[in-house]
Amino acid sequence: MADPMRLLFVIKGLVVPGGGAERVFVDIVNGLRAREHQVTIATFDEPGQDFFYGIHPGIPRLLMGASRPGLPTPRAGLIRVARSVRSLARTLQPDAVVAFMHSTYVPVAFGLAGTSVPLIVSEHTSAAHFVGRPVQRTLARWAQRMAFAKTVVSSQIFAEHPSPSRANLHVIPNPVDLSAFATARTQTSSANVILCVGGLRPEKDQRTLISAFDLVAHDFPDWRLRLVGDGSERSAIEARIAASPFRARIELPGVLHDVASEYAKASIVALPSRYESFGMVAIEAMASGRPVIGFSDCAGAVTLIQHGVNGLVADPFPNRANGLAAALRTLMAAPERRIEMGARAPATVDKYSIDAIVSQWENLLLAAAASRAGPKDANVQPVEPACEPRPHHD
Repeated sequence: MADPMRLLFVIKGLVVPGGGAERVFVDIVNGLRAREHQVTIATFDEPGQDFFYGIHPGIPRLLMGASRPGLPTPRAGLIRVARSVRSLARTLQPDAVVAFMHSTYVPVAFGLAGTSVPLIVSEHTSAAHFVGRPVQRTLARWAQRMAFAKTVVSSQIFAEHPSPSRANLHVIPNPVDLSAFATARTQTSSANVILCVGGLRPEKDQRTLISAFDLVAHDFPDWRLRLVGDGSERSAIEARIAASPFRARIELPGVLHDVASEYAKASIVALPSRYESFGMVAIEAMASGRPVIGFSDCAGAVTLIQHGVNGLVADPFPNRANGLAAALRTLMAAPERRIEMGARAPATVDKYSIDAIVSQWENLLLAAAASRAGPKDANVQPVEPACEPRPHHD
């Protein structure tokens, strides 16, 4: 077992229900704490709120009060984060700091500038997110240059980076608790359900999935579409459902804790996203023995979907809804093919187990810690006057 490290993990928020990157963050910190590393986490959230995902009881939590859930962080909040992180680094003396997503790692990089604390920035989106956002792209590149390392979740996202910026770039996929979805493998759903799980946000593009369902629903009257999740697009998606002639067969239950049972009840899982850095939903679906459909221009989909093996890759050109409808129709009309793909799917995602991915993170953190010169005080306590740890129960 590796020598225990003192680690600070920072993420924008953990109080909003759902969130793939947030779940990855929690799985990693819990896994590292289980290996006896001293982990502290800090978020931008306002104090006094409960986190959506369960945190190991031995992990101190620091809520910096820098922004409200689901909203952009104001400039004053970003300054607060930078100052708080700098103060935390002095108090905790961490061997390394990890910041998830550019909205977090940019102010954290400012806070650690000029210190000797190694920073690892972890990106969880693709280059498509930065199209039309030149300031965000520039700041993200600067933060990477300031960092010991940057992690991305797939070789496709690695390839999106220009060659000069790959020197400190590492591919570490997102982990999934595969055992949580194993039960579904033995259950063949008798309900004809197309399931989509994810935040209701523009890039997830649930509206295209609804349009695709409209194109096939008449020919498959016993099929339903179920959209699990919530977010900024909810009102627009509700309006789109209301306009569908098949609205009675489209369900929008919101965020659900027991996602595993949703996969067990589904026959097909659709990933209509315009871009994804890594398809956590696809892995969960495949671990559950369900075939997945995604688009060929989505890095997170094509990283995982082996066309004709564990799902289908839809053609987004010239029309996304038509391409997705064609793929849906193929599987809706072929129950034996769905079952065969579902049976092959779990073996294609075994390498994404939590234990395997935590080991990759541990190795990178050990390298970061080794890069920092100087002794450390084993008796440092995780206390920060301006951002005091508060009792928290999940």
